[in-house]
Amino acid sequence: MTGSQASPDFGGELLSATVKRLVLDRIVQGYYRPGERIVEFTLAKELGVSQSPVREGLRELAAVGIVTIHPRRGARVRMPTSKELADVSLVRSEIDGLAARLAADVVTDDVVADLQALIDEMLTRLEAQDFPGVTEADVRFHELIVQTSANHALERTFDQLAPFARTFITLTLPDVDVRGIVLEHRLILEALRDRDGERAANAARMHQCNVSELLQLHFPRAAESFAGGDPDPQLGPLRTS
Repeated sequence: MTGSQASPDFGGELLSATVKRLVLDRIVQGYYRPGERIVEFTLAKELGVSQSPVREGLRELAAVGIVTIHPRRGARVRMPTSKELADVSLVRSEIDGLAARLAADVVTDDVVADLQALIDEMLTRLEAQDFPGVTEADVRFHELIVQTSANHALERTFDQLAPFARTFITLTLPDVDVRGIVLEHRLILEALRDRDGERAANAARMHQCNVSELLQLHFPRAAESFAGGDPDPQLGPLRTS
């Protein structure tokens, strides 16, 4: 079965999409660490699929900067620079701002309730120091706003950038007090609840700018903590289990 075929074992999802989602989740959870090699054969055997969809899924992650692929050496989890992450957040500030402005005109009470539930989930996860859970709820919050905007170009751009930020922001959170950043989502929600597009756009834009600043200040320290046990993080350990 090729990567372009759907598998009933994964709810009809394309196999390459399943691989991409699984690897991304494992990076966020810390199973695959920065610099670590991801072995196509091992992952394919674990999932019970051919290497073709595994290779395709890894190529999709390489296209957005999550992994690097080298000839004869395979794929490794990539460690970006703080500037790269900050740049993504600055681009996201414009995307999220426009999405919030558009969503304010059409947002329903049900969507408002769902957004509130996601803020509550972020705070609950933060209290439990479940940082992957915080970033997962954060992505769903912003994704829901983008989807509500009903602008497919925004959705495609968001889908391309969100995994990159989600993956590496998770590395930063344990070392930083981000409660204030999380609470900024309330300002976005309040503006949407009031159907105030301009205020929603400003709140969304400012939130991502603050995330950008946080990454520039704190991500280098997080990156060093991951690289500290390995003199060359690009040649990290090979996971065989």
